[in-house]
Amino acid sequence: MNDERPSMLPHEIIQFLDGSGGHSLIVRGNAGTGKTTFTLQLAEEFKDRQEAHYLSTRVSDNALLNQFPWLKDRLLKKTEVDTGQSRSGLGKLKGIHMGEIVTQHREMTISIGRTMPDIERIYEIIESSNDRRMVIVDSIDALADRYDLNNRELMIALQRDLVEGNGANVVLVLESNDHMLDYLGDGVLEFTRNEHDRRLIREMDLMKLRGCEIQQPLYIYTLKGGRFQCFGADWDAVKNDIKKGWTVTNDLQGKLSYGIEDLDHMTGGMVPGDIVLVEFGQAMPPIVGDLLERSLVSNFANTGHGVIWIPLRKSSGSTARAVLHEMIPNDVLERTVRVIEPASQMDSEGGRFVLPVEGSNVTNDLKWKNLAFSLESASNPFLSLIGMDNLESIYGGNVMEGLVEHLAAIRRNGGVFVGMTTPTSQSSARLADMATVHIKAQRIGGTVVFYGSKPFTECYALRLEHRAKGGCGTLTPLV
Repeated sequence: MNDERPSMLPHEIIQFLDGSGGHSLIVRGNAGTGKTTFTLQLAEEFKDRQEAHYLSTRVSDNALLNQFPWLKDRLLKKTEVDTGQSRSGLGKLKGIHMGEIVTQHREMTISIGRTMPDIERIYEIIESSNDRRMVIVDSIDALADRYDLNNRELMIALQRDLVEGNGANVVLVLESNDHMLDYLGDGVLEFTRNEHDRRLIREMDLMKLRGCEIQQPLYIYTLKGGRFQCFGADWDAVKNDIKKGWTVTNDLQGKLSYGIEDLDHMTGGMVPGDIVLVEFGQAMPPIVGDLLERSLVSNFANTGHGVIWIPLRKSSGSTARAVLHEMIPNDVLERTVRVIEPASQMDSEGGRFVLPVEGSNVTNDLKWKNLAFSLESASNPFLSLIGMDNLESIYGGNVMEGLVEHLAAIRRNGGVFVGMTTPTSQSSARLADMATVHIKAQRIGGTVVFYGSKPFTECYALRLEHRAKGGCGTLTPLV
């Protein structure tokens, strides 16, 4: 694999093909699911470590090179090597009758059978070196049709001669999506195109990888830019990076930034007066909500804008300071951020950035003139960031009735309201009706997917990685 960038393939597949001995990997799925793009990515990442070769039986070499110019040196080329190694499976395919004639001086072998140049090429590539090699056949259906064979007999021959006999890795692309052939491969991947809330989702199911533990059976992937890229569930990869120093993400032509550049591009940013609903689905990793909260608070605060914040998860003032202290200087934090907390629940370490409230009447506690007065050193527009579960735990499930006045004040004064809900929130439906922007975050397999319900956007997969500006989140369109 290329050491300069992380692999775009699931780590289970890398581990499977890197394991000792040879392996056969069946890649199956209907037309248009991305099987060819996946196998080309496989050839790209294994080209040096296993001398990967790619044999296309459906598309001409020129057509492939027009679409994937980087493939030029990786297409399977003809070699003239024949080492005479065991080819019992190939012998059966070719209909060879083997007979021995003993003369006075030596033993002669007579072979009679049809020629199969493409299959011979595969054997010659594998037999021409003692080094580990990989051959990708795209597709086995087309290769079998060319020589009037069936898929099963061809796959059995390649498994016996090349995988078991020569210790090679052989990747076989199947067009038929026939589950009945799965037993012939050491590993099986199934590619599908599905619909999620009227949006395209591509899924790869790791059906079998013999001898390899499958930690994430289902991967979401994209074919953006003609490359295969999957998205895993390693949510701890940069958990410390999202707490480090903050570089401001610039606002976009009068619109306000979420602090995550890709989220700004997906939604177009926030307009003063917006009511934004971020709706989290089931089994959402806590780090995703943390990332979005920290990004919003840090970007608004570090640009001097006031922030009214009730965290998504109940926390104390000292916890909030610990979360933000590496991202927002203390003097900026105390000037621009107010964490709403019932006075009865405050700890002894609450600072100026903690705003105590009675906790009995949400309308009175979030009265605009009181909030604006507490943030007199900050500049407009203000951000009101509310975790609705936490708000409901303080004021009860019918909190939306008391919140209407606060929302109206936000709009009148050109601020932005961002409400975050979970499946247990009672306020989701009412807030969705009032929202000018509605963002959904769902977990599919091990992948967190963001998409806009209002305005409508396609799905984007979230990956946590270091960014030069803003939060450590990248959103990649699923195409």
